[in-house]
Parts: sequence; C-alpha cells; structure tokens
Amino acid sequence: MAAPRMDVVRRRIAEWEPRIRAFATLDEAAFARPDAAKGPLSGIATGVKDVLDVAGLPTRNGSRACDGAGPAQADAPVVAALRAGGADILGKTVTTEFAFIDPTDCRNPHDLTRTPGGSSSGSGAAVGAGVLDLAVGTQTAGSLCRPAAYCGAVGLKPGIGVLPTEGMTPLAPSFDAPGFIARDVQTAAAAFAACTDSALSARLANGLRLGRALLDPDAPMSDAALSALAEAAEALQGLSLSLTHAATGLSFAAIVADHRTVMLAEAAAAHGHLLQTAPDRLRPRFAAALAEGRTLDRAEIAAARQRLAAARDRFWDEMDGFDLLLAPPVPDGAPSLDAGTGYQNLLTPWTVFAGPLLALPWGLDALGRPRSVMLAARPGQEALVLAAGAALEPLGPPLPRPALPLGDLVVQSG
Repeated sequence: MAAPRMDVVRRRIAEWEPRIRAFATLDEAAFARPDAAKGPLSGIATGVKDVLDVAGLPTRNGSRACDGAGPAQADAPVVAALRAGGADILGKTVTTEFAFIDPTDCRNPHDLTRTPGGSSSGSGAAVGAGVLDLAVGTQTAGSLCRPAAYCGAVGLKPGIGVLPTEGMTPLAPSFDAPGFIARDVQTAAAAFAACTDSALSARLANGLRLGRALLDPDAPMSDAALSALAEAAEALQGLSLSLTHAATGLSFAAIVADHRTVMLAEAAAAHGHLLQTAPDRLRPRFAAALAEGRTLDRAEIAAARQRLAAARDRFWDEMDGFDLLLAPPVPDGAPSLDAGTGYQNLLTPWTVFAGPLLALPWGLDALGRPRSVMLAARPGQEALVLAAGAALEPLGPPLPRPALPLGDLVVQSG
C-alpha cells in the first residue's frame, strides 16, 4: 500500500502536469512502494533530469533520436546515492535535447506563458510548482541555476568534478556538473551530503569577506534583479559579513566565446554521429551546434582551453581577498516562451570558474516572476556556500507557492 505522502504527491502531479509538462517519464511502481530506504532524505519526492540513468527507466535525453532507448540497467551514482539516502525517485524530468538550448514544451509554474529555463527545465518547473521536493539537474553553461532562478527554487551546482558523472549523458565533459534543484537549502544540503558522505556544518563563521560581483557588463540587468542583489547584500551585512565590490579585469565576452568553442567541440565529439544516423530526429539548434563543432580545428580548441584555464586561475587570484561572492544568476525574471530558455551569459563564466554556486529565491518582481540571487565560492567550498545560503534564506522576502491555474493554458505543440 502506498504511503499517504505519495498519494498527495500523485495528486499534485495529476493537477500540475497537464499544465507544466515537467516529466519525461513517471515510475508508476514508485508510488506503490510502501517505504523507501530510511535515511536523511526519507519522504523526499525526487525527480531526475532525463540525461541521467535511473534503473528501469529509459534515458531519452529529450531527443527523438533516443526514442528507442531501453530501460537503464542501473542508477547513475548520484541517483543511487540519493536512493540510498531515502529519496523517493519518482521519475525523469524534462530536459532540452541533450541538455542544449532548444526549448521544450515545459512551462514555468508561476506563469504558463513563460519559460522555466533550460536545460534542466522539468526539474525547475516541478520543484517550483511544489510537485517535487528535490530534482537532479545538470549544468554545462547555466542549465541548473537558471531554471532554479526562473522557477523560484534553490539551485545547487557543486564544483566541477565534485559529483560523479558516470551514468550521465555528456554534453561537454569539461564543464558538465550534476547538481540539485530543491525546495529549500536544507534539502539541497541533505542531497549533497548524501552524494558525498560529507557532514556539512550549518554555521557561518564570523569575519568572512564577501564580494559583490556582477561580472557581465553587457547583461541586460533589470531594476528588479538589481534590487534583489542590493537587498541580499544588505541582509548579508546584517550577518556581520564585510561587503565590498569585487572587480576583475577579465573579458567575460571572451570567456563566453571560448566556452562555446570547447562546448561545441566536445558535443560534436560525443554526438556528431547523429548528424548521419538520425539527422531528421534532431532539433535545429542542437543539429547546428554539432555541425559547427565538427568544423573547429584542434589548434583553435586547444587555444580556447588554455585561455579558459588562464582566466579561471586569474579570476581566483583576483578574488583572493574574498571568501564568498554574491552575484545575480539571471538579469531578469523568466522571459516569454518565444524568447527561448533565457539569458545564460551571466552564469557561463561562473561555470568556467569551476566552483560551487547556490541560487536562492528572493521574492517576486512586479510581474509576479521569481527573483533570485546567487552565492559563489572557489572550488572545494560547497560547505561554505550552503552555510551562507542557510543563513541568508530566512532573511529573504517570501515567495508564495504558485497557484494552480484554473484553466489549461499550455499551448499544444506541433
């Protein structure tokens, strides 16, 4: 007999799914299991982005090229760790095709006419709607923090290489990182601890040096996003953190361009064969990216890698006076569906810098869209960003759970 909690989750999925389309596959058997493993994640309703293996379910990568995929034989290590921690793995969440940028049919629960972001679209939408407590996502440029920000959820992207990527379909292995979209910081921290066997301290040490960073001078920052950043900075100062402006001489346009070069080259190496074997089953932007990636020469790719490594080292040298950085993950609330999956260039350099990122909801803007702020730290400092996030979270403005729409406003695809 299914636990009462699962009955509630099933009902909420039935109510929301026709509207937000967050799931690629549901594991119906999971709702009938009386108990998951006991552990710190017991009772946590969890989804997994459909680029990671879940035993018994197909991994289709959001692509018609994978329609014939059979069920995975085993959980990806991240999924196995969550399951061992007691999480109820309920299904696969929608992803953009191979975690690239072609939009999906998924919708933002706060406004069905707006994007949930990408590529972890379904993970952001399901947690933002309150359907799931936790969802696994991935980030290669801005693919986890952006959906978390747009959908009003917490997004934790650990540093590159911290969580295992086995059992995960790659986009660009140099940057790919699994992480979590969660209802709150505590849930994100519990998921991270379950996957790393770490004991995280919830205390924020005194005397930490905080830098306020914008990084991308060309980002179309809205007044709402800037006010969220200013409010979060004031709240952090109230925690006895010293706050100063964090400046850098790096060209972020150059970092974004070099990241794209390496990402497309690695995507083409992993999936370029689909241009011959399944060209009519690929979305246009992903197909174009694979084609472009195949034209890049080795010298160009190697030079881009070297410049990115140098930029990463230089950035952290410049940030030597700071323990923690506060930045905006997105320049505005979620854009309309016809604008794609949203602006990612604020996040791409942070991904290149390879440290942990924590996106936090920060109330609503005048249009009723979630605002968000982000904490960042140098590689290896996941415990620090989680402790700071736990201290900052209760100081933010309230974020109402989105109301269930009275009508089905989802536009039929086709």
